[in-house]
Amino acid sequence: MKTGNQQALRLLIERHKHQVFKIAMSVLHDEKAAEDAAQETFIKMVDSLPSYQFQGFKTWISRIALHKAIDARRKKQKEREDFSNAEQEYRNNNEISTEEVVLRNEKKALVQRSIEELPEKLRYAVRYYYLEELSYTEIAKRLNLAEKTVEMRLYRARKWMKAHWKEGDF
Repeated sequence: MKTGNQQALRLLIERHKHQVFKIAMSVLHDEKAAEDAAQETFIKMVDSLPSYQFQGFKTWISRIALHKAIDARRKKQKEREDFSNAEQEYRNNNEISTEEVVLRNEKKALVQRSIEELPEKLRYAVRYYYLEELSYTEIAKRLNLAEKTVEMRLYRARKWMKAHWKEGDF
């Protein structure tokens, strides 16, 4: 960038920095975040100057500032939600008692033994679908079958389980 262009850029930033900051602050209500959004605004302004149509510079940069501030607020909100979800998940995982873990493991072993009772053609489809959580397409590829065949085997397996297993077993 030439020296004249740098000087003009500094003047533009100096002239509009308070306005840009005020817009960001009105959306974010946090000085540090507003400063960051203002910086992002000026970076975007520099990148977008070649496409500027010379129609209302103040409106144009204000719109960029508003969008950058809204993006920052959304990002901050999403981070809070992610943190909140992770914190809740952590609490839920740590609230599981040893007794619950033992019961789950016993139930899992019972289910696996029961799956072994299924006819062999049905057994693999059930294991892949319910235990490994594979899609029909993935199971079809793994077993070298058509998807419709996998679907039919799972249907038959469910029918077989209803006929041979008691509801209270699990």
